[in-house]
Amino acid sequence: MIRKAFGLAALACALAAPALAHHSFAMFDQSKLLHMKGMVKQFEFVSPHAWLHIDVADQQGNSTTWSFEAGSPQQLARLGWSKEAFREGDPVDVGFRPLKDGSRGGQLMSVKFENGQQVCSNRGCGDGTGEILGQ
Repeated sequence: MIRKAFGLAALACALAAPALAHHSFAMFDQSKLLHMKGMVKQFEFVSPHAWLHIDVADQQGNSTTWSFEAGSPQQLARLGWSKEAFREGDPVDVGFRPLKDGSRGGQLMSVKFENGQQVCSNRGCGDGTGEILGQ
């Protein structure tokens, strides 16, 4: 009986560990929704979170890389996202919640492509619609 109780306790701890390891979104300023245009540098459609990296040019032509964290590939795929939709060098307009510390990046909310198509994150577009637009 004691052996069974310890076994169940060990199983409960093992199942809880991934939930404890997941971070919150407290690092993003949820009161702001910003937009930034740039060129796709890389799209990482990987678990646990997808990442979009874009190069943004300033007025002098100097380029900096910004990185945006999105939801899981499974969540995003259900909303119409695919790895093939993002090609290096493609112009995009990114809607995001900025990092509170001012770093170059944020929580990815939407991406609008040059053809007008827009995909939203698993947390919505940030504008209250939560829909896939432009299709």
